[in-house]
Amino acid sequence: MPAAASLAELVDSVEIPANLPRDIECLAGAIYFEAKSESLAGQLAVGRVIVARTDSGHFPASYCGVVFQHAQFSFVRGGVMPGFDRSSRIWRQAVKIALIADSGAWKSPAEGALFFHAARIGPVAGKARVARIDNHVFYR
Repeated sequence: MPAAASLAELVDSVEIPANLPRDIECLAGAIYFEAKSESLAGQLAVGRVIVARTDSGHFPASYCGVVFQHAQFSFVRGGVMPGFDRSSRIWRQAVKIALIADSGAWKSPAEGALFFHAARIGPVAGKARVARIDNHVFYR
């Protein structure tokens, strides 16, 4: 990944490969459905949680495994991600954020978090709060 002065600059500089690996599609899908209306930092934080889960030894070792793990993400219904417009600017941005999250090219303000939820939901007992970014609260 090229060096950048800001996350927005990095997102602008990322090239999307012609053939997107399935795991990156899963990661981008989670970012899209969980955080498409959030800031770039909020989207990255969601992506980095999924990356951290794959590295933790407590969750599946692939992004698709984490995203499709039973009862982990409310947008997954019956083991399937909903349909959406893959030509949209929002999807392309989610893919770029997924590529950045995967590479670790930009650290999230919630780095190290393994869990998150909508801010409207109360705190999680037994978890250390890492950050609140936009409408999500992150924990480890």
